[in-house]
Amino acid sequence: MRGGATLDTKGFDRVLRQRIKGLAGVKLTVGIHRGKTNNGVDVALYGAWNNFGTKNAMGWELIPERPFMRFASDRIADWMRSNEYRDILRDVALGRITPQQAIARIGAKAVSITRKTIADSALYKPNSDITIARKGSTKPLIHSGVLIQTVNYRAFS
Repeated sequence: MRGGATLDTKGFDRVLRQRIKGLAGVKLTVGIHRGKTNNGVDVALYGAWNNFGTKNAMGWELIPERPFMRFASDRIADWMRSNEYRDILRDVALGRITPQQAIARIGAKAVSITRKTIADSALYKPNSDITIARKGSTKPLIHSGVLIQTVNYRAFS
C-alpha cells in the first residue's frame, strides 16, 4: 500500500509568485534628490558638502565630514533585518497590501530613519564657535530645516 498526500494549490502558488514579482526589480533611492534649491543653491549639493566635508585649496577643512547618509544607510539596513520589515513583505505575499503599498511603507520608513539620523547631533563633529555665532545653534546639519525636509524617496522599476 502506498501512502502520501497531494496538495492542490488551485493556483495559489501562481498568485503568490505574482504578488512577490510586483516587488522584484523595484529600486528605491532615499536621500536628498537634485532639484530642490534653498537660497539659489541645490540642496543636494550642500547635503553632499556636509556629508563628505569640504576643504579649501590649501587643504584646510571648511566643512567637516558629517556622513549622515552612510549612518542612515546602516540604520536602514538594520531595520531591513527587523520583524517590521519582514511583516511588510509577508503582508504582500498574503495579499493584505499591494506591492505599491509596501514600497510606500518601506520608503516612508527609510525617510524617517534618514531624517532622525540627520537630527541626531551626537553622531557628528560639533559646530565651531564661528558657525554657532552665525547660525545661532549648536546642532550640526540643522539650520533652517531644509536639509531634513528635503529627504525623500523615489521608486524606480
